[in-house]
Amino acid sequence: MIPSIFRSREKFLVLEITSKGTSGLFMSIDEDRNLIFEKLEKKINLRKFLKAPLRSISQKSWEGKYFFESRRTIIATADSSLATTIPVPLDLNREPHYAHEKITITELENLIARAQIMIFNQCRNEAGRRLHSEDIHTILVASKANHFKVDGRAVESLIDYSGKKISLLLELTFTRREIFEDLKPLFASPEGLFFAESSQVRLVSVARVRNLPLALVSANDENATLFVLTKTKGGHGVLYREKMAWSFSLIFDAIRKDFHVSLPAAREIYAAYCAKKTSVSATRVLKRTIQPAVEAFLQDIKKSKISGSIYIDAPYAIPFDVPLKTAGVAFEHTPIPELLSEFNFSTEMKEVSHRPGAVFRYLAPFLEAYFDKSNSEINQKLRRRLHWLAQ
Repeated sequence: MIPSIFRSREKFLVLEITSKGTSGLFMSIDEDRNLIFEKLEKKINLRKFLKAPLRSISQKSWEGKYFFESRRTIIATADSSLATTIPVPLDLNREPHYAHEKITITELENLIARAQIMIFNQCRNEAGRRLHSEDIHTILVASKANHFKVDGRAVESLIDYSGKKISLLLELTFTRREIFEDLKPLFASPEGLFFAESSQVRLVSVARVRNLPLALVSANDENATLFVLTKTKGGHGVLYREKMAWSFSLIFDAIRKDFHVSLPAAREIYAAYCAKKTSVSATRVLKRTIQPAVEAFLQDIKKSKISGSIYIDAPYAIPFDVPLKTAGVAFEHTPIPELLSEFNFSTEMKEVSHRPGAVFRYLAPFLEAYFDKSNSEINQKLRRRLHWLAQ
């Protein structure tokens, strides 16, 4: 069954928000479930973009009107410096005289609301620490309840069950104020906005076709973070993260030192080396130059004591062939063909094979939004509460 947000809608815009700017992939689905990647727009100014009268945005206002005439569902992710999700397991005890009565939506909403008030400051403090943001500028933009249990028994929905104790996982997603202000019209709409931390949504998507634990290394010139999605005792996935000592700067600095070149030139030399466009002698010298940085990267992975499959998300190629098994882990390519098959989609886009990492940044959130089953009555109630907070 196709989720309600996708019925009679065939056009989508997937936004990737990073500290260096926002890009958006315009895409659509034809009647044969072929994914058509129409256009990639870079350096989007979100506030101007959402105010442009000819933009095809689908989200409704609370008055029931669409922002623009033509409909295009928006899906958004932000990198881990701009958004983060805090998972909180909750055990909620019902009033003793209610234990034998069926749970109502009003009772459940009140129980979760009270618990959320008690944990909110602690969660916002942790989110602010991750985002390097003061509490006042760390904004709660999504609250989602799932993985329900009644007296230890897993249930699809808590409504109409009776019992003494309700258990669930409450996921609170925070973002920095500047992102919230840019996307406020979409966050505040009754349809809501599928918004997630990019690293988390990519690992969750891969978990559709791979077993946990899974890991993702998100790296750039100056920083690298290891994200690990693993299964808890409760049976659901939880994301852990840790900063790595390694970054691509170790590679570029080594090339700059040995070849006496500028940083841009070092990047170009490294790109040529990874593309196998350097001479045999130059390749041999470059391999020796960057080998200490490669070993430092693998040592960082070994110190983390993780297992399972690892994927790389970086603006540069990695200096070793994939797949690769080492230190008890396996570096793998993103399983795009398996994911498309799992969702019964297909595409003929050449970039899927030529640039799988770049394509996956947009494909993963699209697939997760398509697969999303969080539009339950209780989550609609929680989203409505956030709407009032957003005013």
